[in-house]
Amino acid sequence: MSSNLKQITSNNLLDNLLINLPIWFPLAYIFLSVNLPLQSTYLFIAVLFLFAETHFASTWLFFFDKDNWSWIKNNSYKIIFLPLYFLILLFLTWFFSPTLIIFLHYLASGWHVTNQSIGIIKIYCFRKKFYQFLVYFVSFSCLAIGLNNPGVFAEVFSVQQVNLFLLVSFICYLLVLTLNSLKLIPSKLLDFFPLLTGVVIYLPILFFENISTATAVGVGIHWCQYIAIVWTTYIRKNFHAKNKKFIFSKLPNLSRLTFIFIYSALMTYLAFIGMPKIITNSPEYSIAFLIPILFQIYHFYIDGFIWKFSDPHIKNSVLKYLYKS
Repeated sequence: MSSNLKQITSNNLLDNLLINLPIWFPLAYIFLSVNLPLQSTYLFIAVLFLFAETHFASTWLFFFDKDNWSWIKNNSYKIIFLPLYFLILLFLTWFFSPTLIIFLHYLASGWHVTNQSIGIIKIYCFRKKFYQFLVYFVSFSCLAIGLNNPGVFAEVFSVQQVNLFLLVSFICYLLVLTLNSLKLIPSKLLDFFPLLTGVVIYLPILFFENISTATAVGVGIHWCQYIAIVWTTYIRKNFHAKNKKFIFSKLPNLSRLTFIFIYSALMTYLAFIGMPKIITNSPEYSIAFLIPILFQIYHFYIDGFIWKFSDPHIKNSVLKYLYKS
């Protein structure tokens, strides 16, 4: 089990696959994108729909819980009105400089994603301070280099070399998971899992010239982690509450999933038609792309509050159901 015996999902293997060490995601994405380059657009859209936008949509589960409505009302200025003013400002700025909005979005994303990695380190690791420093340093160093010169090492490796690396990495990954399931890995090495995951997330921006692909390869880890944590916590609370305090309490769980996938499909569509060189061969982002960007920025903002465990309400409403009993 994890080094400090905390567990979020129903079993140790799922914790490792989805939260501690979801390295399978970048390995699979790199393999498919490198070996099926003509299908790269379809791969990106599929991942955007199944992982990225479902992860953003999952934030809204917090607002569906009636237990949180009073807290939301009491904090309405910072939860609703303040970010609304800021999003309106971003909306207006878009018409003068879409590039600035995209850049600010990447910075906000980097801060948000890295903070989640730090949070996971706080849950699972003993050497918290040093690991936090490493994750911040590596992540923002990669962003600083990659946003200025995406894919700086893109031409270093051939397809054959990449495939060999992926094969060796996947074998090692399976071996680590197997040994961990047999409880044969020392706790000091288990402590290393969340650190490795945290520092890997923004490395792809140094190896892929296409920033969207680099984001999907690395930040896909974050999406997996977030979906696993949010849904595990939400289902656990729903189970304990016996469906008495949820908007969808009289409907099957399928209703919540339906909302998530409709939201994801809509945002994926808007992002797709708004991307450069997609609509009418335009090299510019269209206004359609701004809509999911604004919702994503709100996600980055609101997560700073709904996962703030120092808040008594969040501690009782979220943290209480985070770990497996």
